[in-house]
Amino acid sequence: MDIGKKLKSTRVFLGLTQEEFCAGIVTESFYSRVENNKSKISMSDLISILNYHNTRGAS
Repeated sequence: MDIGKKLKSTRVFLGLTQEEFCAGIVTESFYSRVENNKSKISMSDLISILNYHNTRGAS
């Protein structure tokens, strides 16, 4: 599963910048690396981001 692609798809669908999407949970630079599959996000941070935006992720 490509978490980075799914997160980016969800973020773009919501019309948010990377900074807006991850604000207060992880840094923008870390989040960018996650979207580009250069870093792995923890399950708790992933759930926090998705819950904050009331979504379960793009299908």
